[in-house]
Amino acid sequence: MPQVVDFPPIGQSAGALIALVRVCKETPAKGEPFRDFRSRLRGAKLWDRERPHTILRFLGTGGVTVMPSAFMQSVAAASGEDAIAEAIMDRVWQLNPLLGKGILDLVSQRAYHKDEIYKQLASLAFKGTVPSRPALEVWLQIALNTGLLRNIGIAVTMGPRAERYVALAQGIDADEFLAEDKPDPEPVIPSYSSDEETAAAPEATGGTETSVPVSASAAAGSPLPAPLRHLSAEGVPNPRNRDRPIPVSRFSQGFSDELLDETKNRISAWWTDAQKPALTYVPSDFGLDSEAWMERADEVVYRIAVAAALAFRLDRDRNAVIAAFNALDKAGVLGDLYQGTVPENLPAQVDARALMLASLAARRCAEVPDLAAQLEGRASAADAFATLDTALGRGLFRTELFWIVDMLAKLGVLRYDDLADFTVTPHRIVRDTLFRLGFIDTPYANDAAVMTRAARAARKAVPEGAADEILTMFALAAGCAYDCAHRKTCDFPCRERLE
Repeated sequence: MPQVVDFPPIGQSAGALIALVRVCKETPAKGEPFRDFRSRLRGAKLWDRERPHTILRFLGTGGVTVMPSAFMQSVAAASGEDAIAEAIMDRVWQLNPLLGKGILDLVSQRAYHKDEIYKQLASLAFKGTVPSRPALEVWLQIALNTGLLRNIGIAVTMGPRAERYVALAQGIDADEFLAEDKPDPEPVIPSYSSDEETAAAPEATGGTETSVPVSASAAAGSPLPAPLRHLSAEGVPNPRNRDRPIPVSRFSQGFSDELLDETKNRISAWWTDAQKPALTYVPSDFGLDSEAWMERADEVVYRIAVAAALAFRLDRDRNAVIAAFNALDKAGVLGDLYQGTVPENLPAQVDARALMLASLAARRCAEVPDLAAQLEGRASAADAFATLDTALGRGLFRTELFWIVDMLAKLGVLRYDDLADFTVTPHRIVRDTLFRLGFIDTPYANDAAVMTRAARAARKAVPEGAADEILTMFALAAGCAYDCAHRKTCDFPCRERLE
């Protein structure tokens, strides 16, 4: 039997689980071409191009012609939430019964904090393959969503569906299991020529943080998202070992507000000493100022939306993004798109991908002609962000929405007491860093609400300045990573040190 520790994050939201059920129900009994199946996974936001085997392994399928596995058929045939939850948890158990047994053996005694569970699994007492902390979080979220576990405050204990799996766990002998353990074959992923992949590029991806077409996506090999690739740790002092180490005993049971404040102060002191100038995008990069807002506010919102699309998806460095924006502007393309007219002339210097992204932004902005007034007239920044999400979200923008709010804040046109909570872009590297330092409970984010919690946590960690860039620089300079090589010498309170 296998020891799979990498599961798709289908427990993070009800929408992800519903999407998985839909994929199973819509897979033809006679099978379908892999590309068609992959397209449906992308549309359901279940496909991660960096880790394609994860979802295919969980579904138990793959190959040139994708056939519905026994698991997919059981999900498709399930009627009602209870039957679906049971089918999902059965599959999770089947892929790693030893991990399930290890966790149930713990929570059957008392409620455990999630970090406590990880610490126990990472000890010598657990003989199976130890998942990373984020991977464990995915497993726990699925278990909570399906009723195997339930929350008691910030701890977890056995849930209403645990009895059956406790009985299964009692029948597992760890030594016998490991002696017979054989991994299942990896799913087969067909390879296509570059021409075929280019033709399929406009499909939406589930592994990225936006759903603008893949043809304009950032290079997969880069460790940083496109808007942060101008950052480098060269010449930046290491934030580690500047102060006395925080004892592990202070955060083994959780990260208190007092401890988080101490982390915040350490980051602040390090960044002050680093004396690095801000490198973030500013409105003037795109020819925007507060006077333009007074004259044509809705067009300013549109132009910021175009800038966001280019910054996140053009796969160019900062200077090239600004140059592409200026080329569209000087050629009159931005004005034509905003007015809803077809550009008469397209000079050679106009980038085709930039034009496509600008067209997408223009079409969405045209659906909400009074968006600027709506953003100004809300009771709070939270309400204004919800308005922006309704207008420009819906499958087009996601992480970019925070970037857009930040640009509007820099223009000085939005004035809300809680505005700072929405001016941090919660890139994945930012969420990873916040998770390790204890500011958030999970690095995963499947919807605007979870993204917002991460943005607020980032502002708690870095109250002033470009928190997303500062936290990214912190991670780069400190060498932060999962399975961190510095866990035994780092002085920061960090989940990696709990191992």
